[in-house]
Amino acid sequence: MKGIVLISHGPLARGMYETTKWFMGEEIPQYGYLCLDSNEQPEEFDERLAKAIEENDSGEGVIVIADLFGGTPCNRAAMMIADGKTEVFAGMNLSLVLQLLGNRLSDNYDLEDLETSGKDGIVWVNRVMSSVRTDDNDE
Repeated sequence: MKGIVLISHGPLARGMYETTKWFMGEEIPQYGYLCLDSNEQPEEFDERLAKAIEENDSGEGVIVIADLFGGTPCNRAAMMIADGKTEVFAGMNLSLVLQLLGNRLSDNYDLEDLETSGKDGIVWVNRVMSSVRTDDNDE
């Protein structure tokens, strides 16, 4: 089973980690988070990230989900890709994390599908509701 590590600026990763437990239960193996503190130096974060990856890797690698592409957590995680066992996604959202946790139960690591799921989790509700109202008026 691949490990999963959520990373973010501030407490977002911790909040996402705690929220996923509502859906997946309290005991989620090989699953952790790391929050970049505003006073932390990037090199300090590197050390903590390397440790989090090591702690959540049982030998099959780790998928790191970062909050923001181009931000310090993502950029620092990108340097870990060289090990050949770390995959990094940016743009953390609940749909993406839940999809990954669910798929992981059946050893399904279709990373392209995971990326699509994360994008599809973003919905402009006003547009959907407008479409529903328009369809209702057509009847």
